[in-house]
Amino acid sequence: MEPFLDYLETLKELIDRVRDDESPKVAEIADLLAEQVLSGKLIYLWGPGGHSSIFSEDAMYRKGELAALCPIYDPNISLSHGAAREINGMERVEGFARVVVEYHRIGPGDVVLFGSAYGINPVAIQGALECKAKGATVIAITSPTFSDASTYGGARHSSGKSLYQVADYYLDSKVPYGDAVLEYDMLEHKISPVATIMQAIVLKALLAQTMVAIGKKGGNPFTWTNSLQAGGIEANQEYIGRIWGKVKSM
Repeated sequence: MEPFLDYLETLKELIDRVRDDESPKVAEIADLLAEQVLSGKLIYLWGPGGHSSIFSEDAMYRKGELAALCPIYDPNISLSHGAAREINGMERVEGFARVVVEYHRIGPGDVVLFGSAYGINPVAIQGALECKAKGATVIAITSPTFSDASTYGGARHSSGKSLYQVADYYLDSKVPYGDAVLEYDMLEHKISPVATIMQAIVLKALLAQTMVAIGKKGGNPFTWTNSLQAGGIEANQEYIGRIWGKVKSM
């Protein structure tokens, strides 16, 4: 029993499953995202609710990351104002999704990439529906296995649907139901969740595929320079000026 190694091995197994099962869809979705960037539009990135907000945060102003992203980060549906307040309350308020979508002016021709590991919270589902109603394309990174096994109605959208069921495209992050993955006789419950890590891994792999797809199409995607190195702030400044006011999290 080596929990450190057990956890790493479990992650490797999940990553291998993503690689084997999701690769064909990744190429198609990356091509769609590449065309969006080449047309001069931003890709909206939204992890609505709880720990999924890290999905958006991690891509913000990050060295080597695609800059043509509009990460949606709303403290009300993140852990910033209290984890219990958000998870037990705010992410279950369906109507809040419309406020966020309208605030970011999502509309026809936009692409919104959702990250929701469990794929059931009402703000995520309603957010996807609101985006589609406005003519946007919705892509999700989520876990249908988790969604399908979730039976507690109080945590679900009023439609009973999960994120993967309302998205136009989705990638399966392979997060198992319950999230925690290690089990030992001396402990009462399973330990060590994987949801946030798997969300991030799938997103980073997809964005890598997207940036190369842009290059193959003759584009040169702008990526952020580390602002902690000499000249880094200056290297980013012109692009920041172009998206200032559009990317409200910048």
